Amino acid sequence: MKTTVTTQQIGHFYQFGWIEFEGFLSVEECAAIQSAIWDTAQNRLGKDKLSRFGHERLYLAGRDCWRDSPFLRQHYLSQRFASTAASLSNKQHLLLACDQWIPEGKTLEPLRLNEHVSFQNLACGCLIFFEKEQQGKARFFLPERLPILTGSQLIIAYGSITSVFIHNPQDPNNGYLKQFGYSFGDRIRAQHHPACRI
Repeated sequence: MKTTVTTQQIGHFYQFGWIEFEGFLSVEECAAIQSAIWDTAQNRLGKDKLSRFGHERLYLAGRDCWRDSPFLRQHYLSQRFASTAASLSNKQHLLLACDQWIPEGKTLEPLRLNEHVSFQNLACGCLIFFEKEQQGKARFFLPERLPILTGSQLIIAYGSITSVFIHNPQDPNNGYLKQFGYSFGDRIRAQHHPACRI
């Protein structure tokens, strides 16, 4: 399902650096996405309950869950997500740069996405909230912003062919793309960062 973005919404996005869409996902979809993230993190950490791990360990395990979950990959690359990100960022072609689960209790400062991930020239970010009062909402934002709330939530970062893998010591997962043969300064490639359906 493709989302229509109006001129007024695009103007709001650039004026304030982000825009929120109510009812972007159903409660059931939010629950399914959250469950897929939990399952992926648990598989990565072992069969122990996630409650046994601190939020820092969960944060480390929550990067690029889509690589181990076809369900998450399908959602992030879907027209609903990708067409909205493309319309707001004025990009005709987008690549899935990364996702990052923010477990409850984890705080991110400063509130700028590009200071928490190892990418440069990202196109757009999307925040999905899992807390009951926020379920279904999605906030799309510029990489210079990070309009997070408290509680468990998900960041999806979209890039383009100009996005670059960089050294960022503030990113606990800094360097993780080296397992795919990347070096700092390389542009991301569709082989490892799939193209979105726009």
